[in-house]
Amino acid sequence: MNIRPVQESDIEAIINLFRANYGDDYAIPEFYDPMWVKRGIYSDHIIWLVVEDEGEVVASGACILNAGDYNDNIGEIGRLVVSPDAGGKGLGRALMAALVDASDDRVDFAFAEARTTHPKTQRICERLGLAPLGFLPMAYKMTWRESFVISGQLFSNGRLLREPERVGIIPQVAPLARLSLTNLELDPDVAVHAGVAPYPSDGHFEIRPLTGEAMVRLLKIEHGRYVEPEIFSALHVDMGYAQLRTRKADYLVAYKGNHVAGAVGFLYEEHDDGVRLVELIGQDDTVRGTLLRLALEAAEERYTPAVFTCDVNAESPRLQQTLWDFGFRPAAYLPGMVFHRTHRPDVVRMMKLGVPWDLGPLELTEASQAYFDVVAPIFQGAAA
Repeated sequence: MNIRPVQESDIEAIINLFRANYGDDYAIPEFYDPMWVKRGIYSDHIIWLVVEDEGEVVASGACILNAGDYNDNIGEIGRLVVSPDAGGKGLGRALMAALVDASDDRVDFAFAEARTTHPKTQRICERLGLAPLGFLPMAYKMTWRESFVISGQLFSNGRLLREPERVGIIPQVAPLARLSLTNLELDPDVAVHAGVAPYPSDGHFEIRPLTGEAMVRLLKIEHGRYVEPEIFSALHVDMGYAQLRTRKADYLVAYKGNHVAGAVGFLYEEHDDGVRLVELIGQDDTVRGTLLRLALEAAEERYTPAVFTCDVNAESPRLQQTLWDFGFRPAAYLPGMVFHRTHRPDVVRMMKLGVPWDLGPLELTEASQAYFDVVAPIFQGAAA
């Protein structure tokens, strides 16, 4: 058995591995496109390894180094696939270990998402030191809407750059936060803010689509971008108008007369039928709350998505409460996941389901089950 970097000559073998395991239902359909796989092989943002046995590629996996913003130093470990004929030989575990070894000096936070139809990948993550940090119900569209366990690890620099005294969470997030902090051997004592008022969402603004002219004005608004960002993603107006259009991000811009007061961005992910909130910029609380409401209404009308997702700053209890009131529920708590200015904030991943609660068959490890026991009741309550 030989673990080595991927080569262009491996493309057909990798595609065949995904077809052998998933048919045509893998969550990232681009993996069936030879040109897309080729671009990934030569990307500076991907560490891609394969396992070769007697000249045949029998397993493949990657670490995506640009999973977050350009300065977040996040590595997403996954895209793991093993030949059905080579199962039971520990190839998946060996490949994951090699990816962690290859990436841990280049990332401050690494994570992986494991299927819940079987516990194999969950166990591999736990053995490699990636601790469970959340349960993502019905997150991805495969044969049915499958749930995933998200696991992660915060490496030495990431731990040093956390400032836990900044954290402020609503009571509904606290059980998840304490569980994740304990799993990463961090102090689970966090500030819990009860009775936090949500942002007002009844403001009156003229809403227009994003234009180049509006973007110039938005870049002059610091709140939500440079000062106290409340939503984290790899998309933001600093990237430029052309890049956002290429990525097909939707932005709503709020005007008060001729004055730009703020904007909200969201992205529709067609294959998984999901909408991700990517950015919130606003000069005051009413702008932010109103834009969130209008964005959710617009996304519902345009796409009728099965799921909404938002990575929320754990230092923003008001946004957490606002999203809770809009039907979002906390699914994961990710300590030190992102980098902003001088420190690494914690992230609360919140989700809202637009389809009936139906998880299908589940097999969970004991550590994953602990998250299911916290997350599932609050989502079921929201769906009731």
